[in-house]
Amino acid sequence: MVLFPLFVLLTGCAGSDPAKMADTGGALPPGANGGSYKLIFSDEFDSGASPSAAKWTIETGYGSNNDGWGNNEWQEYTDSPENVRVEGGNLVLSVQCPDAPCGIRDGSITSGKINTRDKFSFKYGKIEARIKPPVGKAAWPALWGLGVNHPQVGWPRSGEIGFMEVHNFYSDEKTVQFMMHWCEEARQAPEVCSYPDGWVHEVQSMSFETSLGDDFHVLEAEWDEQRIVGKIDGISYFTLEIEPGSMEEFLQEFFLIMNVAMGGKVANGDQPPDGSETYPQTMLVDYIRVYQRSDGM
Repeated sequence: MVLFPLFVLLTGCAGSDPAKMADTGGALPPGANGGSYKLIFSDEFDSGASPSAAKWTIETGYGSNNDGWGNNEWQEYTDSPENVRVEGGNLVLSVQCPDAPCGIRDGSITSGKINTRDKFSFKYGKIEARIKPPVGKAAWPALWGLGVNHPQVGWPRSGEIGFMEVHNFYSDEKTVQFMMHWCEEARQAPEVCSYPDGWVHEVQSMSFETSLGDDFHVLEAEWDEQRIVGKIDGISYFTLEIEPGSMEEFLQEFFLIMNVAMGGKVANGDQPPDGSETYPQTMLVDYIRVYQRSDGM
């Protein structure tokens, strides 16, 4: 998850959040990209004390190079129920710092991160999740995906789809971002996948009248070989056409990730904690569902 302060900002008003839907597994009405959908993956987080090991892997640590996951993030991801649990019909991912001072990768700040790598992946279809994000200073909650060839193929060449990101440094607690990252081989300068040429990203945003942390919101994305359309609470706010010659990253399967990061380059402008951050910062996920077209597209 990498973000620079480049936004296409759309304004809209938050409507009433839908109630939790019944899990029918049946066909759905046609979506924005055409076709009808059938449920292929879901987690309602209605049982057990931790995420299903058949569906999710709990990630731990500070990243492969102990560098804060490439973003100089502060938190250590753990498998502690304080950070990752199922409770009250929700997945709970919570940033904790019980004892001040809260520092950078010194064990004081912990959080939760789960993914479906090697357990579930999909190419094309519709993803839907009902989420209440944290919105405190330096918090960075996200629902996102990486191409299944990651980490064998490095980021951003593996592709990234950020279905939902919220933060308060380059943005604010009323604004949600949908973003995509990829490597455009024809625009390499000065190095492979370097910014701003070879590494390309698209960010589109939507702002509400009240804080996103006040209630649950339904996040959706519809994806086929031609485009990706992103929505929040039924309102479309992101559309990107997929160019097959330069965006082949998005013509492959992706696995899913959910986490709450803290601080670093994106969530706090690479400034250290100053003691004004509040804990815990908790993301609640009511459900997540993935559908594919009944015709296999």
